[in-house]
Amino acid sequence: MVSSQNVIADHKLESQFALGLDFSAKAKESACRAAHDESSIAGACIEALHGYTSPAEIWEEIRVHFEEWDARLRTTCGNYYGVPGARQREVNGYVRSFSLCGLDVADFACDLDQIIRTRKGIQQDDSEYIFLLLQLKGNSRIDHRGRHETLDPGEFYLLDSTCEASIGYGCRDAQFISVHMPRGSFLLEADDRLDIGRKLGAAHPMHAAMQAFFSAGRTALASQRTRGDPRFLYDLTRMAFTPGDGSIDAARASSRENRFALAVSLMERNLHRADMSLGWLAQRIGISERQLQRDFLDQGTSFVRLLRQKRLALAAELLRRNRRGAALPITDIAFGAGFNDISNFNRAFKGRYGCAPSEYLHSHPN
Repeated sequence: MVSSQNVIADHKLESQFALGLDFSAKAKESACRAAHDESSIAGACIEALHGYTSPAEIWEEIRVHFEEWDARLRTTCGNYYGVPGARQREVNGYVRSFSLCGLDVADFACDLDQIIRTRKGIQQDDSEYIFLLLQLKGNSRIDHRGRHETLDPGEFYLLDSTCEASIGYGCRDAQFISVHMPRGSFLLEADDRLDIGRKLGAAHPMHAAMQAFFSAGRTALASQRTRGDPRFLYDLTRMAFTPGDGSIDAARASSRENRFALAVSLMERNLHRADMSLGWLAQRIGISERQLQRDFLDQGTSFVRLLRQKRLALAAELLRRNRRGAALPITDIAFGAGFNDISNFNRAFKGRYGCAPSEYLHSHPN
């Protein structure tokens, strides 16, 4: 029998993971397992990015001739070549494309042995790209720039179109997306330490911000998707793939707006922290408190005001979630959203939503 304490703990972890928060070591381990739930990653990302029903949902019915799939691959990505398994004539999968921030994006599924990039293929392509890969289902074994990496669901990878590569699937089902970033413009403002040819896993400090960008409505980054401007995604990717001390260096953002978005992203992933402060946030993104406060004021808000708004929104979200037939105690919700005083929480919540948390809980069932 599952205890009420375990139900509460699981519920809190699921709710916090859905909003991209940081965890203790034990909770992070559970969160990483959740992050590898392939169907949830695929569905959230595909629906968020281009709005049609994910082909993963009807994957079993999609079979195309290998030659057709391979031709679509080259049309979408340039001279990359699929390699079928022994006697394989059909591919269980598809190749689709859409636009993100003015960039071409390919959405793939296949059960091939591998995809290869050869010297001949490099010479045949006029355009050069850095491909940002996001694994959605299955695994990819990538050999590129003298490295060997295995990409699991939810992990990112940078691939250079000017270098040979092989991406192996072992004839097992796999799904991933590839964002095509023009090589020259992406590298123009990149640090010399930019580490192309390695993966970005769930333990990396920038992973949550990257994943938030590709998920629907999870953070302030969501609005960037419709702007037709790739600079924010460029900033995120450069920061994520540049080795450092594990912190986020917002001073390297290409604009004040992008720096503010990074600050909000980090705030949203740490709403549960009782020690959240302007100084705490400024230190972790590498700018001064004064500069960070100016960034908030330039956006028509303040650190204190936005933090309270975000925490109240988190509390309302937790109140609406009701899993396994057991509602979270309101005190746990208040503390989980970063409020350390229940009376203050009740007053703030009523001021924002016009009713007490208990009334909101009963009027907004999951």
